[in-house]
Amino acid sequence: MPSRSGGQEWVQTGPLTFSHTLTGANNVYEKVSEVPALTIPFPGVWEISYHARTATYPTANTALWVTTALFKNGGLIPGSEALSGLLTSNVPGTQNTIGQTVTDTFAAGDAVTLHAFRIGQAGTAAVYSNSDGRTTVTAHWVSPT
Repeated sequence: MPSRSGGQEWVQTGPLTFSHTLTGANNVYEKVSEVPALTIPFPGVWEISYHARTATYPTANTALWVTTALFKNGGLIPGSEALSGLLTSNVPGTQNTIGQTVTDTFAAGDAVTLHAFRIGQAGTAAVYSNSDGRTTVTAHWVSPT
């Protein structure tokens, strides 16, 4: 069993290499399946942090955005949302690393997953991870509940 001594326990994904094109409807989360679920090893308060390398390449003079967020056991963790994108296609494309850090109470075995959705359908919206910029999820145990 992992140690619970003074916040010394970390779990994380990666390093990962992948390309995940977002194909769903506007504002409909899809799981970034290339990022494995992070399983919480024991109960308590955990600080969860993620970074997601997003990309938008609009093909029309319209906005194209990517929203990312963390989910716990299939439900959104409020406050974990992050947004990146372009207001118009005057710029040929953009890539950013975005993310959030949240603190929440978890039970042993809870699964934390990364999800994303697109806003705008004219163009490509994606989440990437490689040596140019990583997508990762990290959990740090803070205290018992």
